[in-house]
Amino acid sequence: MKRRFVFIFLMMICAVSGCSSIPLTTMYKMMSVNPLELEPSEIVVAVQAPNGIVVSNNDVVIKFEFTTNDPNYNFEDEYFVKLNTQYVLPNELTQEINRDSKFYILQLSQNDTLKMLRGQELVKKYRMNNSDGGGSFNLSVESVCKNSQFSVKNNELNVFLKLNENDEFFTFMEDVNVLEIGEDKSGYIKPIRSCT
Repeated sequence: MKRRFVFIFLMMICAVSGCSSIPLTTMYKMMSVNPLELEPSEIVVAVQAPNGIVVSNNDVVIKFEFTTNDPNYNFEDEYFVKLNTQYVLPNELTQEINRDSKFYILQLSQNDTLKMLRGQELVKKYRMNNSDGGGSFNLSVESVCKNSQFSVKNNELNVFLKLNENDEFFTFMEDVNVLEIGEDKSGYIKPIRSCT
C-alpha cells in the first residue's frame, strides 16, 4: 500500500501559554484546508492588540515547508508578513473593535506571494509522480513591542485569519498573552521590547 501523503496545517502561535485557546470551530476549519489550494495574495492576518502593544512588519510569520525523499524538492520557507494600513476592516472585525484596542492588518509582500506560489507548484509537481513526503503550513506571532500605554492588566492579543477573498475572517487564536511571546525552549521568557 502506498504511503499516504500528509500535509498538516499547523495552528500555533509561538510560545503560547495554556491560557490561550483555539476555538473548536477553528480547529475544524483548519483541518479541512489544503495549503496547496490557497491563493497567497488572498491570505490576510488581523491582530487585535491592546493600545499599549504595537504590531509591526515582520512580527507575524507564516512558515511553509515540505520534506521528501528527494532533497531537490525539500524547502523550509518563512514569510514575514507586512502591514497593510490601507486595508478596510470588514464588518466581522469592526464588531470586535473597542476603545482599548486596535487592529493591525498584515499580508504577504509581492515577493513572498510569488515565493509561496513557487513552493506550492513544487509540491504539486513532486506529487504527480510520488506518494511520499509531508509538509506543514503555520502561522506564528514572533514578537511585538510596547509603548507608554502598556499595562500588564491588558496584554492579550486576538488573531483573526482570512484565507480566501470570498470568506470572512475567523478567530484563529484568542487571548494570546504578549508576556509569553518569545519564550525559548529552556522556558526563559524574553522581555517585550519598547517601541522606538
